[in-house]
This record gives sequence, structure tokens and C-alpha cells, in this order.
Amino acid sequence: MHIASTPHRFGRPRKAGGRRDGLSGRSRGETAAEITAVARAQRVKAGADPDDALNALNGSALGILYRRGQMCGSDPGSIGAAQHDAAQTYISIVVRYCEIMGIPLPRPTASAAAGATRPDPDDEVVLAVRRRFSDFRRALLDAGRELGVGSRVNAAVYRICIEDPPIDGVSTEEIENLRYGLNAIARVMR
Repeated sequence: MHIASTPHRFGRPRKAGGRRDGLSGRSRGETAAEITAVARAQRVKAGADPDDALNALNGSALGILYRRGQMCGSDPGSIGAAQHDAAQTYISIVVRYCEIMGIPLPRPTASAAAGATRPDPDDEVVLAVRRRFSDFRRALLDAGRELGVGSRVNAAVYRICIEDPPIDGVSTEEIENLRYGLNAIARVMR
């Protein structure tokens, strides 16, 4: 029995035209530009400036609104720094509240996807988170009542901050309600 003298490669075939190390022939992977090309293209398609498309703020509806505010503070379709800080606090309280109460979020967090668990928090922590969540919700509902739009302020803040819809699916009225709501949350945070 004769064994073939040609070497056999195991595994999947090599990618044609791939970058390889000269000595070992191992793949050197994709360049940073190749890795980020898809994200850049999606953000440019959503309206981001091509030179600014890889800014992390362009990755969410809330970030895009804040980035607009950084570029032009008088843009009515944007939020300011204080509103962005209020939104970040709101997001952290809502996520923590949902974890404590066992309520699933519309989009899973990284820790939930990884199966990470935390020990049960102290009663004081639970009470503080529940109180803060209640204060935020009351402020949002009061802001909507004062404006005559009912619970739309609360709904806009939740939708944009927590559900993170595509920016082209966010109406001007929602952005206006978001701004009112984040101002109300900022007042509660003081």
C-alpha cells in the first residue's frame, strides 16, 4: 500500500486572498477597517457624518440625539449634556429595578445574556431602587400631565432610553416629550 506524498490539509479550506504570516502561513486576521466597515456603513446610512460614524454615541438613538446636541446645541432634535446624564441615570435605575423585580427587559443586557447572577440585594438597596424608580416615574407622569399629553412623556423616555428604536423611527413629538421627561428626571436627581 502506497501513501500519497502530497500533504493533506485538515479543516476548512483557506480563504483566497487572505493575509497570512510569511513564516507559518497562519491568518493574520482582518484589519480594523475591515472589521468596522459594516458598522460605519450602517451609521452613515442612518445619517451620521462619515468622518464621525465610528463615534460610540452613534450606536444608539439616545447617543445620536446627544451627538446632535454636541454638534449644534440649538438643534430641536437633540438633547444636551444634562439630559444625557439624566437618561443614563434613568437607564441604570430601570435596569436595576427590573433585575430586582424579575421583570424582563425588551433587549437583554450583556450580563443577562452571559447568565451572570448576583446575590439578592439588601433590603435597603431594594427600597432605595424602588423609591428612585417611583420618583422618576411620578416625575415623568407629572410632566406629561402638565403638558397635557398624559403618559406620552413617560412612554417616550422609556421607548428611546430602554427600547432603543432606530433613530429614523423616532418622531419629532417623541423627541420633544423625551426632552421634557429628561428635564423632569434631572430635577428629581438634584
